[in-house]
Amino acid sequence: MLMTLRDSFETYIDRCVFKTEDDFRADGRVLGWLGSDDSTVAPVQDRLNTQIISRRPNGNLDVWGPLSETGFEHLSLDDALVLGFTTSEYQAGLRHRLLRGLLIQSEEQLAAETIPPVDEWEALEREGESDWNEWNAIRRVPYPLEAGFERNEVIGWASGNMLDGAEMPNDRFFRETIVRDRVSNNVFPSGVEIRDCGIESLSLHDALVLGFTTSDYQTALRVRILERRHVLDEADLETSKAPPMAVRHGLETHGRECSYRIGKGLLWTHENWEKERALREWVSRVERPKYKKPISRPSEDLLTPSF
Repeated sequence: MLMTLRDSFETYIDRCVFKTEDDFRADGRVLGWLGSDDSTVAPVQDRLNTQIISRRPNGNLDVWGPLSETGFEHLSLDDALVLGFTTSEYQAGLRHRLLRGLLIQSEEQLAAETIPPVDEWEALEREGESDWNEWNAIRRVPYPLEAGFERNEVIGWASGNMLDGAEMPNDRFFRETIVRDRVSNNVFPSGVEIRDCGIESLSLHDALVLGFTTSDYQTALRVRILERRHVLDEADLETSKAPPMAVRHGLETHGRECSYRIGKGLLWTHENWEKERALREWVSRVERPKYKKPISRPSEDLLTPSF
């Protein structure tokens, strides 16, 4: 998508960014915001238009950004926490690019993106092929509220009846987690496996506690938004991290439209049958959440949270 930045400079923004853990390691560790004296400073008023200081693996300091020109995709989960971003803000930055192929430009725009659309017209504008009347929550675009992450914290993996959290499962998607209520301090199993709620349902901190990487997290959110599903298992996660180039081109071109209805729409037309074969086979390669024909608009209880 061609985008005009704040300085009136026009640039092309890719909808999808496929960064690996090697990429994030090469970027180094974020130290903080760049101050006027070239040192790191405390939280700043305009995080989207302030440059960032990182330390490269070789020890050199690197100044880059601002995020209004680079995007949230270049922040690791740890980096986002260091800079003071909440989980809902981090996801908002990623979501805006995936849906519209544009970068968040200001604090005001970031705050607005964390809030779900208020009506169908706004949903169409922000999401393209909207699921405003969709009853299957997994098929809707997630807009997690920060309050949903604040009540409980994940402290590890559940192992049978043992709540020690020490064991790392072979396939993390088929295990429940151990959760602590921050108010009562009670510890209990989450009651849901990761494959049923998605990595994207975890806060940045909780994802790190469970051993998920930034590329894991960003991949899960991309799959959820563009393909309308959760990542199913470890093999699916690894495959989804690096789609073939033809699939990447298709995701870039069609975005969320590619998974609107399997068997219907642009990918299945006669004139696009060969042209879109790679993307069509990609989005239909695994079992998918079924479209539920709406009778009426789902209630707010069903819409929030949308994980």
